[in-house]
Amino acid sequence: MSVTTAEEWVSRRPLWGSFNGLAYVPRLPPTAYTLLLHLMTEQEPGGLVAATHDELGSGLAMGRDQISRAMPYLVAARLVTVVRRGRFQLHPAIAAFNTPKEQQQAMRALPAGMRLDEGDFEDEYERRLAQHQEEKARKAERRSKVADISRPRLKAVPSAD
Repeated sequence: MSVTTAEEWVSRRPLWGSFNGLAYVPRLPPTAYTLLLHLMTEQEPGGLVAATHDELGSGLAMGRDQISRAMPYLVAARLVTVVRRGRFQLHPAIAAFNTPKEQQQAMRALPAGMRLDEGDFEDEYERRLAQHQEEKARKAERRSKVADISRPRLKAVPSAD
């Protein structure tokens, strides 16, 4: 990911997007919302963003850890999908495309569980976020158990009094 100058930005082929998905943005923390907007400016046609957390952070003057803490909110909201390390896919409702027809095709191809306009969006977001927090807590508990097992046990030494 490189810094884009104003001349380069203007010379790019114009992209199209209805961005209707922004109506479904839940109450995000400020860093997550800032990250979402940054991802939207860095996307390729179709919504693919190729950037590591470090690159995203440098573009926002944030640390990698701040990006790592903000990303789960966007994933829980189904606005961003992690394809693999350094590759993120924006939801078609907020992604930019070359033509409106491309966006319509992408929206039709979505699995039912990924549509933003079906069901109670806020409840689903809260449920997914709670699931993420529970999984994070389980992993931390497993790590602490492993640390307890691997920690050497010291025996008390009798005093020489």
